[in-house]
Amino acid sequence: MADEIKKTPDVEAAAEPEKTEAEAAQKTATAAKKPAARKPAAKKPAEPKAEKAKADEAKADKAPARKPAAKKPAAKAADEKAAKPAARKPAAKKAAEPKAEKAAPKQAVRPAAAKAEELRAERPQKQKAAEKAAPEARKGAAGVATVVDATGKELETRKLTDARFAVAADVNTLHLVVRAEQAARRSGSASTKTRGEISGSTAKLYRQKGTGRARAGSVKSPVRTGGGTAFGPKPRSYDLKVNKKVARKALAMALSDRAANGRVFVAAGLELAEPSTRAVEQFLVNLDCAAPVLFVTHDEPVVLKSVRNLPYAEASEVAALSTEQVLRARSLVLTEKAFAALNEA
Repeated sequence: MADEIKKTPDVEAAAEPEKTEAEAAQKTATAAKKPAARKPAAKKPAEPKAEKAKADEAKADKAPARKPAAKKPAAKAADEKAAKPAARKPAAKKAAEPKAEKAAPKQAVRPAAAKAEELRAERPQKQKAAEKAAPEARKGAAGVATVVDATGKELETRKLTDARFAVAADVNTLHLVVRAEQAARRSGSASTKTRGEISGSTAKLYRQKGTGRARAGSVKSPVRTGGGTAFGPKPRSYDLKVNKKVARKALAMALSDRAANGRVFVAAGLELAEPSTRAVEQFLVNLDCAAPVLFVTHDEPVVLKSVRNLPYAEASEVAALSTEQVLRARSLVLTEKAFAALNEA
């Protein structure tokens, strides 16, 4: 019976796992006695042959797929680490080179900008120097009249009366008188016709009701073409009332201001047999006074005719002298007759 049992394959197959389990138990016991360092080397308990074969096939299938996957990232990381330093070095050099190139043009541009600024700063200075170098217009002594001859040479100074050439200025008085003088020159001749002055029919244009339009009675209505003008201008006077004393005082204020600045001159020996603009112009050039100039005469029509063609000069009689004329002129030139009439009046 024992031989038959041994020979049967089923019995052998059933007996073999028992032996393998016993061996595995012995191996685990021995592995426990060994040091901890040998634990990874411990073998797993034996499995049946069929299960082992399946496990081996699964491992064989999995192993080739896992090994390349594990090696590839490591290889790529190593390659990247090796390539990164090499890629960074040229990048740093390239970045440094443009900086050096950019710095060079800046240094070249700065001197040009500095030169431009210097030139700009110099130009106004040159203009100012030229303006300062220009000779100023002639001025006489304050509070007196300067007498000059035909060549512009100063001969003497003459005293001016305080009542006419030493009056304190008042802006309100000057403004009132100048405005009155300007208003007096207005002719005030503007005129328009009202609806009563327009020539035309007085008949009603159409009946009062039934047309659907606005009621209308006259063709001369201001709202119609050709009709009269409502509230239009009429001839009037723009004169402003100014007392004679106020007007005289304003003229004295204007003359006093010019005398205080040394702008009063007396033309000595300016005698013209006939009108000559060239002679008067040469006299003013030699005088070299500030323009515009006001020539004041006294019954001297030849001088008036000689001055009236000069664009920077104006002439007036002593009797017709106005405050506006004096204020508009920067220099006063009086003839001998005009000075005597104006200073003694």
